[in-house]
Formats: sequence, structure tokens, C-alpha cells
Amino acid sequence: MTTVLIVSKTKMANGVCVGGINEQSGELVRLHNERGGNLGADAPYEIGDRWEMSVETAWNVRKVPHIEDKQTAPIKKIENVGVAGIIDYVKKHNLGSRLYAGSLNGTFDGCLQSRIYVTRNCVPEFSTQFWIPDEDLNHIVSFGKDYYIYRGLKIKYVGFLPVVARIPAGVIVRLSLANWFDGNGIWPEERCYLQISGWYLP
Repeated sequence: MTTVLIVSKTKMANGVCVGGINEQSGELVRLHNERGGNLGADAPYEIGDRWEMSVETAWNVRKVPHIEDKQTAPIKKIENVGVAGIIDYVKKHNLGSRLYAGSLNGTFDGCLQSRIYVTRNCVPEFSTQFWIPDEDLNHIVSFGKDYYIYRGLKIKYVGFLPVVARIPAGVIVRLSLANWFDGNGIWPEERCYLQISGWYLP
């Protein structure tokens, strides 16, 4: 069995997307149900939960960058360690390239290149990452959606946590890349847009 620390919960059109860390390996994972499908809105997971569960690579796992998909079956909730527990884990364990501090350009293997999306020309090896920004991120609402501004770039927020006016520099933020999308034929290429799925204020 595996212990998974739940670090994010984001909105989807047909359920929720739950992100976690395999505590034994440090691997970042995206939880699917035991059949490989998306989790429903009634999924029992909350940010900061530690769950004992079975975890295996999803039969329908996608190609890079979306490699984190896992088929999971919950066994029991161990405890909830809250945001403080997530911060403690991230700071005390070597997450390698999955934790990056500095300019946004350095995240996702440098494939953003001053943009808020990646293209097929430069595909990172993963689609979720922790980031410690070098500047504050300020909240705005645009067309009824929540965004955070970083150096003029508008990054969509898709999590369940109540918005805050400012995410200070130095705070751990969780980033993710959305599915490939071609803008319904408007764009010249498919793109994976950057999203903020959560943050961890001490």
C-alpha cells in the first residue's frame, strides 16, 4: 500500500482533479478512480489529507507532459496535516525538478518561454510542479474568472481554496498544465495552458 498526501483539488467540467504526493517515492500523482476515470465531485479527498491507498499507473495514462495519472482505490484516511504539513513535506524532501524557485520561465523545463502555455515545439517531462515565485502574484477577476498576475502574465486559478488578494513571493505555489487544446481551430497549434491549482501560506 501507498501513503498519498493530498496537495490540490481543482475544478473540472465533469468532476474534480485531485493532486497528491506519493510519500514513499516523492512522485507527484494525479488521482483517478480504480477504473482510470475522473473523480466525481463527491470524492472524499481534502487538501492536507494523508490517505492509505492502492496506486498504480492508469491504464489510460496520457503521453508527456500529462504523465501523473494513477488509478487509485482509497483504503483509509490516516489524518489531515493541513497546509503546514504540505509545506513541511515539500521543504524536507528532495523533489528534484518538481520544485523550482525563481522566475516563471524556469518552470516546466523552461518550455513556457515568457508565455502561459507550452506547445508541441517544447514539451516538458511533467505537467504538475511546485513553484516558489520570485515576485508577488496579484489576484484579478476577468470575465468572471479568477487569475493571478505575474510580470504582466495572466495565469488562471482553478482551485477550491478561497482566493487571496496577493500570493507573496517565496510562498510555495502548485502549478499544472491543462489538456492540449487547439482553440477550436483558432490557434495555429495545440497548447497546454498554465494553471494555478493552489498555494500554501504558512
